[in-house]
Amino acid sequence: MSNPPPPPAEAAPRLYTTTTFDPPPGYQVQSSFGVVYGLVVRSMGFAKSFTGGFSSLRQGEVSQYTEVLEDARRHALDRLLENAGHVGANGVLGVRFDSTEIGNNMSEIVAYGTGVVLVPAAG
Repeated sequence: MSNPPPPPAEAAPRLYTTTTFDPPPGYQVQSSFGVVYGLVVRSMGFAKSFTGGFSSLRQGEVSQYTEVLEDARRHALDRLLENAGHVGANGVLGVRFDSTEIGNNMSEIVAYGTGVVLVPAAG
């Protein structure tokens, strides 16, 4: 199994991330930095909270809330990758997300995992 092609030169470099605790095929963990994380706290804002309140009166998905939480997860993952890069990791294993409500209309989203240095496996 070969490594995926590198991203185009204009794209920002991304670290290898996975929800599993195993390195990708053909690689091994050279060193571990322990837990790395990205944290974001988001508020719905008045407009989305107002329209989301009306949407919640009917059955089904409340797209205003979904949009805010999807953006927050993406932002938390970006911060996780930034934090991993700062400690010198080129991969994050065991990536997880957690969320908590703060007050009436704020959510905390954290993305975390184990920052590692991945190198080609010998042999």
